[in-house]
Amino acid sequence: MVLSKAKFAGFCGYPSRQVSNWIDEGLPVKTAGRKGVELEIDTAEAIGWLLGRRDVGHSDGSASRQTALSEERRRLVAAQSEKTETENRLRKDELFSADEVEAIVCEGTAVFTGQKRAMGSRLAGQLAGMTDPVAILKLLNSENDKILLELSKKLHGLADRANG
Repeated sequence: MVLSKAKFAGFCGYPSRQVSNWIDEGLPVKTAGRKGVELEIDTAEAIGWLLGRRDVGHSDGSASRQTALSEERRRLVAAQSEKTETENRLRKDELFSADEVEAIVCEGTAVFTGQKRAMGSRLAGQLAGMTDPVAILKLLNSENDKILLELSKKLHGLADRANG
């Protein structure tokens, strides 16, 4: 997988400045950035370089350096694992895209808003003759429950439709 410098930094969990430092130290890049062309990093090559760099130019052997390298290795492996898991879940259609989630939420919100706004006119006749606060509350809660049930069914239907 090829990423820009900024995306590689996010992928590794380090600031972009750290990636620049690694590039200065010899991190392999696929294409060198220049005006109008974004720098690209092949993640497989870069991770290999990062894992092997303790032996290249960092031979002080200090325990703190070794600990730092172990932490880098752990973070890189965790990031790669999370990326792979997400890609697998996308392939299995276990995840929705941001556009699908937005469509589901917008449509669900429209249904909910319409139902809540119409509640007063639907219940006006019944409420006009009611004087018992407990009975009024019971009627309003019952109507709210119907609206929420309808919203739940609508959201499940939209999610099923998005899943194909």
